[in-house]
Amino acid sequence: MTFVLFAVIAVCLSVFVVLLAGRRRSNSDDAVASFRQHLDALSSESRQHVIDRVQSQSNDSETEHGA
Repeated sequence: MTFVLFAVIAVCLSVFVVLLAGRRRSNSDDAVASFRQHLDALSSESRQHVIDRVQSQSNDSETEHGA
């Protein structure tokens, strides 16, 4: 009887460890994806349209005040 109890506990613990390991792996994948999104947001290519818009407004402002 005690052998069966230990076997059931061992199986339950094994299942719990496998589920926990699988969940941890998916969270780390989400963290990597999030990190890549942040890097992409900071890249010069993604900021180029904002830089162009600011420069355009600056040039328009200089043209209005300088001419």
